[in-house]
Amino acid sequence: MPNCQSKSMQPGKTGSELLEMYYHDVRSHLLEAAAAFDRFERAGLDPDQQPRLQKLRQVAAIVCDQKPNRAQRFLEALSDD
Repeated sequence: MPNCQSKSMQPGKTGSELLEMYYHDVRSHLLEAAAAFDRFERAGLDPDQQPRLQKLRQVAAIVCDQKPNRAQRFLEALSDD
């Protein structure tokens, strides 16, 4: 009978392994977000007049802070819309 061990029973990846696995994807997504903010700025959007842009800036800051539960806090901040 094949080994039916669930994924939760397998040892987790180390921080270094996770960084190696996700580095290029995260870098790509962050670059895409930075380019979008550049486009908004070049288009003359005033963040003080654009609540949705303010919200994006707020959640972008959550992504880079060093507090726990970033994904949860990100989603909760966006759910206020």
